Order: sequence, then structure tokens, then C-alpha cells
Amino acid sequence: MNRLLLSMVILILFVAGCGQASGSSNVTEETELTISAAASMMASLNEITEVFEEENPDIKITYNFGGSGTLRKQIEQGAPIDLFFSASKKDYQLLEEGGFVNDGSAIFRNKLVFLQQEDGTMKSLEDFINSDGKIAIGTPEAVPAGTYAEQALEKLGVWEQLQGRIVFTKDVRQVLNAVKEGGVDLGLVYSSDLYGEENVEIAWEVDHSLHEKIEYFVASLKNDQKQEDDVKAEAVERFYQYVQKEDSMKVFAKYGFDTKAPVNQ
Repeated sequence: MNRLLLSMVILILFVAGCGQASGSSNVTEETELTISAAASMMASLNEITEVFEEENPDIKITYNFGGSGTLRKQIEQGAPIDLFFSASKKDYQLLEEGGFVNDGSAIFRNKLVFLQQEDGTMKSLEDFINSDGKIAIGTPEAVPAGTYAEQALEKLGVWEQLQGRIVFTKDVRQVLNAVKEGGVDLGLVYSSDLYGEENVEIAWEVDHSLHEKIEYFVASLKNDQKQEDDVKAEAVERFYQYVQKEDSMKVFAKYGFDTKAPVNQ
């Protein structure tokens, strides 16, 4: 009798286990996501991802940070990227027009500022023009912050005048480091880049009317392998929705991004 009872218990547990496995929609194996993101989002995304991975231990995220223009070109050339965070509306739209975007949205804005070392001597653009100093900006063709910087300097009427004194970099992080190390006197970066940084300060903000709106976008990308893999598609959608939730927006705001300004307007 005891043997019969034991056999029945084992059978019931086996059937229940099979039913749970077949009816579950959860991701059961670790899924890796590869995400390309604007360098200016490095700190904020790393913080958000740390919490996300704790809550979703079945998903592992790897980042490729850089200038949005460079990252966009990599995607166009076939880089296997699952999601893209762009600091440029233009680069987002080019991917959308090229058929690379599965789903996308504007998420927040940023501000452009002149950066100098702490206790720097530059009080105005005129001070800098009258000096023999150098200024660092991202390469306009590859770095959105560099594009905005070029637009602002052109509208201020000093772009041509500064030729030979501009140091071009591959992303805003290089601009920041150039200023911190004293390689240049000024740099043009996003206000969010200064979060947690020491030995640097905002010299003055750039009037937003001098350049296009600085909007950031997130996009889940089309991927032939991903479309055939429901588990991967679910993981991508989970993170895509997660970064747009209120808690994630609070993190972005903490790092200096303008999450209150209306986007796409």
C-alpha cells in the first residue's frame, strides 16, 4: 500500500511539473541582449541595467557605447544589435526610414553647455575668442553633441573664426576628458555629462534656440534571428518597456536628463 501511494505521489508531481513547464511563458534560460547606446547615457543606463538584471536574472545585457552616428552606421552595416539608444533624432529617423526599427519612441531631452575646468577663467564666449585657447567638440558627422555644437557656433558667427582651434573627438566622453586633463580650455557637452564629475564645471549654458532640439530615442531593432526566437523577442520587449517606466525616468532625471520637457513637439 505504501509503495502504491508513493508511486501515485511521484506520478502527480511529474504531471504537475510537465503542465507548469508547458504552460509557462517566462524566459527560463539566460538571454543575452546587445545594446548600442549614446555615450552620454553610459552612467544612467548602467545603473538602470543593474537593477533590471537583478529583477530579471534570465536576461544579460551587454552595451556598446559611442557616438550615435557611428552606432547607427554599424547597425546599417549589419551589426547584431537588439536595441538602440540615440542622442540624435536624425540617426533614429534614418534607421526608421531604412526599415531597421521595430518599435521606437522619444524618451527625453538634454541641454548643451560649455564646460571648463573647475575655477576656470572663461566667463563668456568673448573671453575665449580673445584668448588663444582650444575648444573640444564631438565630430559633427558622428557625434550628435558635435552636430549641435557646430550649429550653435555657426549661429553665433564664430565657427569659421575658430577653425584650427577646435579639437574633434569621437564622443562626448572624450570632450569631457580633454577638459579635465587640461588639453583644451573649453568643451561642448550635454549638461547630463557632468553628473558625478569632479574638477570640471559649467561655464555657461547654450541657448536652445541656437541648435536643433536635443531629443533622445530608444528603439527595438528588427533582427531576423530575433524574429524567429520568441524568447529573445520577449526579452527585448521587456527591457524596452522597462526603460520607459517611471522608476527608470527618475534615474535619467537624476543624471541630468530633462524628462519633463515634451518630446516630439
